[in-house]
Amino acid sequence: MKNKKTRLSAKLLIMLVALELIAFSLNMFFEPHSIAAGGATGIAILLQAGWKIPTFISVLVINIVMLVLAYLHLDRQTTVKLALGSFMLPLLLYITPVYNLIPNSRVLSIIVGSVIFGIGLAILYTLNMSSGGTTVPPMIIHKNFGIDKYISLFIIDALVCLGNIALTDIVSFLLAVMSVGISSLSIKGFGIIHARRLAQA
Repeated sequence: MKNKKTRLSAKLLIMLVALELIAFSLNMFFEPHSIAAGGATGIAILLQAGWKIPTFISVLVINIVMLVLAYLHLDRQTTVKLALGSFMLPLLLYITPVYNLIPNSRVLSIIVGSVIFGIGLAILYTLNMSSGGTTVPPMIIHKNFGIDKYISLFIIDALVCLGNIALTDIVSFLLAVMSVGISSLSIKGFGIIHARRLAQA
């Protein structure tokens, strides 16, 4: 029993670190340059850029709506897993200061932020956890129609990236697309390293 509690505590701590990496990347690299690279956080950055709505509020509202959908359409265990990340990420976005760490280069800022963001997501995936948000609709679509979750998620991220054109400029859109690619490579790279370590253990 003690070992089980220790493992659970360690998992929650690692999850907290992963979520903070995501919050750090958003507040230090993406929001200062108004780059929305998909997901609920991307929508929140668009709302902040267009209407000055704090990102943590937008993410919280979106996550609550997605949790309701998860409760109605998905199983209870999945909803519980989504709930923790759904509430913790907005909190971390709130307490993590917004600061432009690389003010003189949008490109470098987005590259660094994308790598950190991707590592945070990769850690969550290895824990079989989630930050909630727009990961929910693909799950529901997959359950009801059998469409691959990654296809639905790609479409959602693409629509969010297109929002950069409407609210900022074409350069922001291109940087957002680049960010999605870099984050995906970071996730795959982390996954390969994690798989090798498991094989060697």
